[in-house]
Amino acid sequence: MSWVLYREVVMDQLQQAFEVNRESIPAAAERIARAVAEDRIVHVFGSGHSQLVALDVVGRAGGFANVNPLFDPLFGRAERVEQFAAALLSAHRFQPGDVLIVISHSGRNPAPVEVALQGRAQGLPVIAVTAVAFSRSLPSRHSSGRRLFELADVVLDTLGAPGDAAVALGPELSAGPTSTVVGAALLQAVMVEAAARLLAMGIRPPLFRSGNVEGADAQNHALRLRYHGRVFPLI
Repeated sequence: MSWVLYREVVMDQLQQAFEVNRESIPAAAERIARAVAEDRIVHVFGSGHSQLVALDVVGRAGGFANVNPLFDPLFGRAERVEQFAAALLSAHRFQPGDVLIVISHSGRNPAPVEVALQGRAQGLPVIAVTAVAFSRSLPSRHSSGRRLFELADVVLDTLGAPGDAAVALGPELSAGPTSTVVGAALLQAVMVEAAARLLAMGIRPPLFRSGNVEGADAQNHALRLRYHGRVFPLI
């Protein structure tokens, strides 16, 4: 049964990814905890299906209220167009002390590269979520010749297969992408660690509660007011 094979691939990749990123997860969490402690913003960007991973840490139960989505309204259709990301970023402001998370499976297309370059130019630490071996095997499509993993201060390696689809069904026929499930798991692990570090510092992390839990609405509303004007209210 092919679904069983996919399950095994995902479980094995998750286990390996958590082991490979044993040092990267705390390193990323430390930067995010520091940003929260200093009342700064965590910006997150992904284009195309990478945007699914970005949105997984935006405005949800158990998530930080200071996460600002750099939303791609074209859902990746202009990911290969240089200067497209510059237009997107014109609606957002990076400030000293902020953190930037950029997600891209291949890490080669202009949009994520440009976002990372802009973050670096403004002094933000860049956290990349990408498949490093796959990205190394590809030339950049950006005029700088750079790939996302080369621009990051911390890299969360998803260990994704070339082309992402991990279950071979026949000649040039594969199914079962893993980048979303592994990327989201790694990023959520970072957020959990960041929240724990804030508690250890004596700081209550600004985490949303589920709107389906009694009494959560008032707390969530207060968090939205706290970051009003600095976080795009996508959700």
